[in-house]
Amino acid sequence: MKQNTIGNYFNKMKEKANAVLESSSQTGELVSEAESKSSQPDKQGLSNLGSQVKALVRLVKSYKNGEYRDVSKKSMVLIVAGLLYFVSPIDAVPDFLIGAGLLDDATVLAFLFKTLSGEITAFQTWEEKEEEDSYIKPAP
Repeated sequence: MKQNTIGNYFNKMKEKANAVLESSSQTGELVSEAESKSSQPDKQGLSNLGSQVKALVRLVKSYKNGEYRDVSKKSMVLIVAGLLYFVSPIDAVPDFLIGAGLLDDATVLAFLFKTLSGEITAFQTWEEKEEEDSYIKPAP
């Protein structure tokens, strides 16, 4: 019998991630679910989880809209897999288990941020520059 581990569940999400990334409607659903879940009140002491998820969601949105493409397809598949894992209520540690339900989600997200830190940081830097460039500069 196959043991239900975080790695096993994450691998299942990686298998689904490519199809989700190719489908605008599925990507939109995933983004909406992740935004909703990350905006819920912090009941388990994982306050950084919401901001991490929101950064990944913005990256997925920018990638799908064609605004930001300076990230590898392999990294995007990992990010989408991580978001799928995050929104799934049934994974290695089901989210309804109070006190432990989001710890596995936090572990997966920490893995993503550590593994893809360069690409995520580059995206956040690009995002800040885009925000700065969007301000209307007064005429001289």
